[in-house]
Amino acid sequence: MRPIVKGFLIGALGLAVLFGVPAVSLAGPPPTPVATFCECTCWYSGAGGKAASKGVTFTTDRSCSIYNGQTCYCDGQTCYWKYNAGAWYKGELQACKKHIPPMMQGEPPAPVPPGVVKPPGGQGPAVR
Repeated sequence: MRPIVKGFLIGALGLAVLFGVPAVSLAGPPPTPVATFCECTCWYSGAGGKAASKGVTFTTDRSCSIYNGQTCYCDGQTCYWKYNAGAWYKGELQACKKHIPPMMQGEPPAPVPPGVVKPPGGQGPAVR
């Protein structure tokens, strides 16, 4: 009788693991794609065949380095990393690297409720 009970318990445990592990792995939220800000230099042959370069920034969900050597498009004032119908010149992206954009300006700080003293210099509240 004992081998039957052991077999049943081991089988039940095996089924629980078999069906439980995929359910647990699927239970979490889907991964959020991380936006990467890239900064590259677009080198192109401009008016009169003169070599020129302009900076190009864009957002992607990939590594910036994979854009090195890809075609960029310029209109003489601005360069784009994707095709632009107004562009007159074709160039090549080089020195692509991750770029941290400046903080958004103009957002007012969160209001402090009356009677609450805001700690100086971003320190946390004092522990009593």
